[in-house]
Amino acid sequence: MVRQQTESGADVREAALRRFPWWAWAGAGAGAAAVVIAGLFLCYLRLSQTYADGSDGADQALQAWDMLHGNWLLSGWTVGDVAYYTTEIPQYALIELFRGLGPSVVHIAAAMTYTLLIVFVGLVARGQATGRDGVVRALVAIGILLAPQLGNGIHLLLQQPDHLGTQVPLLAILLFLDRAPRRWYVPVTVAVLLTWVLVSDRVAVFDAAAPLVVVCVIRALYAVARKHASLASQWFELSLAAAGVVSFGASTLITAAITRAGGYTGLPLKMVPTPLHLLSTHLVLALEGILNIYGADFLGVSRGNVLGPASGNLGTAVGVVIALVHLVGIGLAIWGVGRALRRFFGDDLIASLLAAGIIINLAAYVFSIDPVTLFDTREILALLPFGAVLAGRLLSGSLTRARLEPALIAVLACYVAALAYGVAQPAVSDNEQPVIGWLEAHHLHTGLGTYTEANIITLDSGGQVAIRTPTWRTTGAVPRAFESKASWYDPRVSYANFIISNTADSNSGPTRGRDVSVVPMRDVLAFAGPPAVTYHYKTFTIMVWNKNLLADLGSPPSALPGNIP
Repeated sequence: MVRQQTESGADVREAALRRFPWWAWAGAGAGAAAVVIAGLFLCYLRLSQTYADGSDGADQALQAWDMLHGNWLLSGWTVGDVAYYTTEIPQYALIELFRGLGPSVVHIAAAMTYTLLIVFVGLVARGQATGRDGVVRALVAIGILLAPQLGNGIHLLLQQPDHLGTQVPLLAILLFLDRAPRRWYVPVTVAVLLTWVLVSDRVAVFDAAAPLVVVCVIRALYAVARKHASLASQWFELSLAAAGVVSFGASTLITAAITRAGGYTGLPLKMVPTPLHLLSTHLVLALEGILNIYGADFLGVSRGNVLGPASGNLGTAVGVVIALVHLVGIGLAIWGVGRALRRFFGDDLIASLLAAGIIINLAAYVFSIDPVTLFDTREILALLPFGAVLAGRLLSGSLTRARLEPALIAVLACYVAALAYGVAQPAVSDNEQPVIGWLEAHHLHTGLGTYTEANIITLDSGGQVAIRTPTWRTTGAVPRAFESKASWYDPRVSYANFIISNTADSNSGPTRGRDVSVVPMRDVLAFAGPPAVTYHYKTFTIMVWNKNLLADLGSPPSALPGNIP
């Protein structure tokens, strides 16, 4: 009787499989994945809205708008030391094609980028594994990224372009390298794709190009010296190392060619080593930054904190607990890096590249002059997806054998709850939005200000109000050649007749305690003389003249802010 019941059950399952062919099951799986991905996108869109916009994201949105309207080379633009020309700017342009120019562009792009990052992290972590092992690998990696920490964590991971978007194409390159055979076209393809990324963001040198060269050369030399392999047999590794070198050279030539052809000009990348006495400070900042991007920063958690880890509306204790649970993710990532280093000369080239990328990126950060505040953690954002991939890719077997799956499920459930709690937080608007309607009502359409409010007001108004950024000096102002377009300062093209300051930016966000949006009155008078009329609206001071202020700007342009702290 038992055997008959078993056979009957098997018959039922076989009949079900016959009714639903493989392509139906595949379609159902793809549909379920699409629903999950869409749900994650909506969650991250909401999380992005819990942190106020700033001019950094507005820069790329305005550049994308210009590109969308035919300025393909961004002629006349001076961008920062990171161009985002081949990555985020085309992405922004695509969004603006459907949404128009406005602050939602930054949030949509950030949510799209983070969702894609989640997808590629899961795919690279899974590797060639299938079945249960593949699922565990993917879930471990995805879980680590699932719930960014409120406050500065959202700012770094779900706001303006800050090197995180660079990791999406880099993970795509690793996915291709993981699945591709050892054929001649693979290094060629890697070189082309890496060149594309490096034109956009030089941080990819430390994240991918340098690790590719170092890892592949060391592995090739090891095989020759220790395994007595012929140098010719290591052609694939050496070709990949050459791809890293070629990509750097090719991207440099392409960037120079764009400038010579009349395209954008990029500011030089700072490559200054740090003084030795600052190394301990940089190490502390790096440690807290890693905690922050992994959602585990329990230091200084407070309600409504945008300068560091925040707890939202539930209070400090809840924020600390959520952060402490995320220490599991950091522990798994460290374990994964350690295992990758122990297996450095094994068969898993991808794991070796990821571990080397983490070490090189972190070393370059600590020994540079970049670490000043927690916001500078943007330079090492690769540590999050790279560490998550290593945790999922290399630890699934150990976690399963140790029967830790129930514990991992419990931790994942906590991360899901943290994500849901973050999504429930209220949206926050930037400090500049209140003045836009007032300026339009008073027919003030083009004015001068500081970097903090200039491009964000232009973006928020959909281009109806334009604020331009001079370099403010006691000897007079000059155009600021930083994330700006030269034609903005041409008095033959534009008529700017007011200067705006906003004290609200001195009391919130990363600019707290600094009058970054207040032009010193002595500089105003040195530049334009007494205003014809001065208005005060909420936290804004608007000074109006009966002349075109652009005609009073001196030369040459400067990339520095001048007397703005």
